[in-house]
Amino acid sequence: MIVSILIVVGFFALFYIDPLGLNTTLYKVLALLAGLVLAAFVFFKSPQGARLNTFFKETKIELRKVVWPTKDETIKTTGMIMIAVVIVAIFLWIVDAILTWAVQLVTN
Repeated sequence: MIVSILIVVGFFALFYIDPLGLNTTLYKVLALLAGLVLAAFVFFKSPQGARLNTFFKETKIELRKVVWPTKDETIKTTGMIMIAVVIVAIFLWIVDAILTWAVQLVTN
């Protein structure tokens, strides 16, 4: 993992310092992308990369088990949330009005 971090740092330094005289931004960006691909390859060959790869595979398996809501369930739930938001907004508006009235009463 440390090697992949050093590769990324090295290619970023190559991008900004430009010791090869690559005045064209395209070549610098392509070199940076090649360095990032190389660093990713090195990382995924490390033990941490293997664990991350296993995590991604297990996540994909778990996502297949998810039961997604139907269109009707989504519409009903969205409607309930919108109604709840309106009710809470009205409640907060009333509380704000009462507190404003109380502060004006105390300060006058």
